[in-house]
Parts: sequence; C-alpha cells; structure tokens
Amino acid sequence: MIYAETEIKLKNGCTAVVRNARPENAKQMIEYLRTVSGESPFLLREPDEVNFTVEKERAILQNKAESPNEIMLTAYVNGELAGNCSLASQGDKRRTKHRCCVSIALYEKYCNLGLGRILLSTVLGLAKQCGYTQAELGVIEGNERAKHVYESLGFKEYGFCQILCAIPTAPRAANTSW
Repeated sequence: MIYAETEIKLKNGCTAVVRNARPENAKQMIEYLRTVSGESPFLLREPDEVNFTVEKERAILQNKAESPNEIMLTAYVNGELAGNCSLASQGDKRRTKHRCCVSIALYEKYCNLGLGRILLSTVLGLAKQCGYTQAELGVIEGNERAKHVYESLGFKEYGFCQILCAIPTAPRAANTSW
C-alpha cells in the first residue's frame, strides 16, 4: 500500500515526515530494529535476533509497498529515522479477513512527543480504508505508557498470555484489539 508522504508537528515543535518504508532503506531499518530492540524490554526480540539480511528486508519492504492491505510506515525527524508502524493482514479467509495486526516501535528519544499516537492513528485509519474491522496488537505487562496510548485509541484488552516472552519483570502480555 502506498501512503502519501505527510509532515506533522510534534509536541516539541519539530516536524516529522511520515512515509512508506522504502526498499532502499533496508539496511537502515535493520540497524534501527537492532537499536530499538535493545532500548526497550517491551519488544519481542533482542538486538542479536534481528538477523534479516539486507536482501530479505528489502523484499519485505517491497512486498508491503505492493500489498493492497498491508503497509509499513516510517517517521523521520530532521532526516533521522525515528520509528515505524506497520499493518499486517491476519489472513484472507472469510473468518479472519476482518482482522489485522498492528505493531509499532520508536527510538526512545522520540517517545512522549505524540509521534507514536500519530503513527498508530494513521495506520488505524488505513486499516479502516482496507475494510478491517478489528485491529490487534500485544502489549507486555508493565508498558503503561504504550497501554495508555492504545486505550486512548480505542483498544480493549481481550486476553492474557501468561508467559509470552522471557522478561523477568514482564511475565504477562495483554492481547488488545479495537
């Protein structure tokens, strides 16, 4: 799915450019994923588990751009990648094609500026345009900052995984949907 590049003002007065992740940014995306995976205990992988090749990441980004119902958005602040947010189908069968999965990550220094909310709102709007009626994401217990944003955008908890991932301080993960 193609998204028209948009400029938005952040709480600190800086301007962010929101646009599709592009195949030519594959190496940058891999480096970003490694860094944010190390910055936050609330993501599902460790930095050394980001083991995509540039070619594989390029193919993933190209597939998102060509998909009619999936997208990966990126946000840049002062020319620097600040975060990403993606929308993925949960299947094409009649019983599941109304569902999509949403994921988001930001460099820590770009948190609390309204960027996450803007990216999520944008992706949820695109989800509606695609005909999705249920968007889902997982949130690790203890990630109150993210949970607040998700709830303010209409997400509701619908279940818990007792041990989703091996983080001693976050033994449960809530599944949420809107």
